[in-house]
This record gives sequence, C-alpha cells and structure tokens, in this order.
Amino acid sequence: MIPAEQTSRALVIEDQDLMRLALIHELKAVLKDCIVQGAATWESASRLLKDHDFDLVIIDPGLPGFDPTSPLDRLTVVKEVVEACPNALHIVVTGSDTPEEGEKCRRLGANAYVGKTGLDRDTLISILQNISETGFSLSLSEVKERTPEFYYSGLTPREQEIIDFMRRRPRGAKRREIYEQMGDQFGIDPYTVEKYYKQARAKLIKNGLFPKGA
Repeated sequence: MIPAEQTSRALVIEDQDLMRLALIHELKAVLKDCIVQGAATWESASRLLKDHDFDLVIIDPGLPGFDPTSPLDRLTVVKEVVEACPNALHIVVTGSDTPEEGEKCRRLGANAYVGKTGLDRDTLISILQNISETGFSLSLSEVKERTPEFYYSGLTPREQEIIDFMRRRPRGAKRREIYEQMGDQFGIDPYTVEKYYKQARAKLIKNGLFPKGA
C-alpha cells in the first residue's frame, strides 16, 4: 500500500508525452501528498529507479527500444521494472490490453493491469482500492459514456478541477453538498471551494464560455 503517513513518490514510465502528463496530473489529484516523476524511455526510468525508492510505478510495456507488438518484449519491460523496484506497487497501463497478458503481468509481480481506453480518475481510484483490498486489479479497456471535456486556458488548475467536479455532480445534488465533497477531496474547506467555483464561473461567463451543467 502507498504509505498514508508520509509523502509518497510515484513514477510514470510512458513514451507518449500527452499520456504521461495526463497520468501525472491524475496521480497528483488522487495522491494528495506526493512527488510524481515521469520518464519516456527505459533508460531514463532505470536511472530514476536506481536513485529513488518509489511507492508506485505506472508502466506502459510498449516503450522505445522494445517491440510493442512482441509479447516477449512487452513482458520483459514489466519484469525489469518490477525487479528494479520490488517494494513498489506496479500498475501496467496499455492500449493493447488482453486478459492473457494481464494474467502474465500479475505473475511477474504487477499489482494491476489497466487498459488506456476509458481510464479516468474514478477508475484510477477504484484500481488503487482494489489493490489495497485484493492485491491485484484487472481493468480492461471499455468505452464509457462520458461528459464532454471542457478546458479553458484562463482557469487556474484548481478552478478547472472544481468546474469539472461540478459538471459531473449527480442530478439533483445540492450545491452545498458538492462543495463539501470537493472540500474533502481537495483538502480545503467548503467555503474556499465555493470561492474558487464563483471565481471560475465569473471568468467563464465573462467570456461567454460557461459550460452547461456547471
């Protein structure tokens, strides 16, 4: 398990820049007190693994220097990462997921095997909970019905998170309840959440970009 009493350190090994940054962003939101590092190649990842002790490692087995279509190469990547950092939790994230490969990764010591399609923050939280409860989580790709994404460059990261959270709130939920839920998630009081929300709302209304449902 990721230690709750101290700062955790996570590593994302993913060669696609946008995917790596997205995973880092989601981990920072899920793990409240953490340091997240990224690596695009096995060479850079191996240096980090030698220099630091990580609590969590996310790995895409299709790294440069390995054949992403070769089952042997893909499992070699997973094996080397697990052996380089045996005390960490290891989550394999891939766009070419199969139940058979997931089982082989489990045997190599991975704690989760996850398809990229449909991977979001809620799924990541569920995966970490499953690992905590059972030691392994299998989550294959699925296309979910999702709220259209909305990003505006004028919002701060915290304002963007709060607007996103508000757009995903259950129908009929009271706004005060949502402020309290967001406060618990972000580690701030509900009145501060309300302030951030109103700031973001004012910016979007001013520019005629306020999304429906927020």
